[in-house]
Amino acid sequence: MKHPKLTVTGALLAAVLAATGGCTAKGGDEPTPTPSPTGPAADADPATVLADAAAKVDQQSYRLKLGSGSGGDGTTLVWDPKGRRGLETTVLAVPNGTVTIERLTTGPEVYVKVTAPDRRVPAWDGRTWWHVGAAATARRNGLDTTRVASTLRASADVRRAGERAYAGTLDLRDSAAVLGAGVGGVLGAGAGAVPFTARVDEQGRLVHYRIELPGEKGRASALDLAYADFGLPVPAEQPAAELIGEDPPANIPGA
Repeated sequence: MKHPKLTVTGALLAAVLAATGGCTAKGGDEPTPTPSPTGPAADADPATVLADAAAKVDQQSYRLKLGSGSGGDGTTLVWDPKGRRGLETTVLAVPNGTVTIERLTTGPEVYVKVTAPDRRVPAWDGRTWWHVGAAATARRNGLDTTRVASTLRASADVRRAGERAYAGTLDLRDSAAVLGAGVGGVLGAGAGAVPFTARVDEQGRLVHYRIELPGEKGRASALDLAYADFGLPVPAEQPAAELIGEDPPANIPGA
């Protein structure tokens, strides 16, 4: 059964169809200490600062919160880029509640669980972790939240917009592998000059990144990303055997 809300939101968030995965972070652990502030030099080239900030996203674990400007819809990712492990949780508002999509990556294996407010779709039972597998993961065509920061390397006309804050445009015409077909379709002919803003912290790490998207007249729309909790522990445990489902049906995102 296809739900129109999932289709519309997928075009903007795209993460519904192609999120990455991971693990639940266990409570009580503290993020590892961060280096002493170094920050980008005042006279540093803005484009270089942002390219360096994008590269630092892949150097240690982090928590990413992503919104699309679509009501209460949003995604949270806890990710270890070196171990390729983490948990991505996407929440979509529907008329009778919310649909929650969790994508767990334990290194080479990927599992997806969907929780719906009713049980008219048996596969969305909120219990079964469907084993997606590497082949299906490679075929994904939605937003790859673990790689969105890399699009900053396509920045142009970058200028300073405040202390450690920047603004400019992006050429996203060659970013389909990261943004997916959904976002690419929304950008259309304007993909060559997409407005963005970004901010880095005192260590030069990316902490906020907003890509402006065309929206309905009078309404703002964007991919809004906030990075935090650098160095947090990201254990990724395979689900219990009795909770794993093989051969996921087509209505499981990424299947």
